Amino acid sequence: MTVVVTGGTGFLGSWVTAALVAAGHDVRIFDRAPQPQNLEFVQSGLSGRVTLVEGDITDADQVAQAVAGTDAIVHLAGVMTVDCADHPEAAIAVNLIGSQHVFRAAAQAGVDRVVYASSAAVYGPGSGIHPHPGSLYGVLKLAVEGVARVAHEDTGIRSLGLRPFIAYGAGESSGIAAGPSIAIRAAIRGEPAMLRFTGDVGFVAVTDIATVIVAALARMADAATVLDLPGVYGNVSDFIAALQHQVPTAQTTATGAPLRLPHRLEGAPFPNWLADIPVTSLEAGIGEAVAHWRQADTTLGYAKAPGPFNTTAEYTTLSATKTRVSKTPERQAWT
Repeated sequence: MTVVVTGGTGFLGSWVTAALVAAGHDVRIFDRAPQPQNLEFVQSGLSGRVTLVEGDITDADQVAQAVAGTDAIVHLAGVMTVDCADHPEAAIAVNLIGSQHVFRAAAQAGVDRVVYASSAAVYGPGSGIHPHPGSLYGVLKLAVEGVARVAHEDTGIRSLGLRPFIAYGAGESSGIAAGPSIAIRAAIRGEPAMLRFTGDVGFVAVTDIATVIVAALARMADAATVLDLPGVYGNVSDFIAALQHQVPTAQTTATGAPLRLPHRLEGAPFPNWLADIPVTSLEAGIGEAVAHWRQADTTLGYAKAPGPFNTTAEYTTLSATKTRVSKTPERQAWT
């Protein structure tokens, strides 16, 4: 199957691309500013096994050209929470209008399956059952879910929107939720890092998200559905403890209020096929990310796309606090 991946050289996109290639798919990446070094960071030689197409998700014609001749779409291009708040008009153009371009291009090209990145942010600070977003980012992600439903009703496009909680792993995204991934790299480099949120969340390994996306392409229902991906529930202090267990010299702390999200995600039932995909424990996920950074060498260039939507200003440095970590299984079920 030929799959076009929007945002395919970003943090999540690079891991999804590797998983798709490993599954035998031909991958065409559509990215505003392709960063092949990010693909090489994930897997040596990966950038030479895919087609890189530079283009803008807000340009309908460019999206249509990228989608033409493909069998499926994985739509990951988007603006993150902090940048949505700072650049609302541009965020609407990218996250909402850009997603509309993706579904329209799919209909025009006869592509009948789309997997796209939604977010746990659709829920907001209250119920983990009924979406009530508390940020522009969450509002736009919920709107995209509506776009997907209309696309299925009007054109029959099957779709699955994934609502991950805090995605973490080797590599870096941007915005406040990128703190765990940034802390992992900082620990390897012997640098202090501070997470700018506290409280209970779900931690989902980026490799687990990639695995779910690949599996979903082959098992999509004839509907427009959504899927919560909470990963492993825990407190931010649990993440810090697990990281310090893997890297005893890690200097990671956390400050600030809890995220405006529910403690548990319960609004989208798990499909039966998800039971075949185990959840990576926090200890194992951090261990895998640490091992990947060490193997790749921390001097390897890992880049973010140039432009206004990049910031790590949420992260500062302080001294570390030491806590203990309890042992957990490396793999468990989605709950």
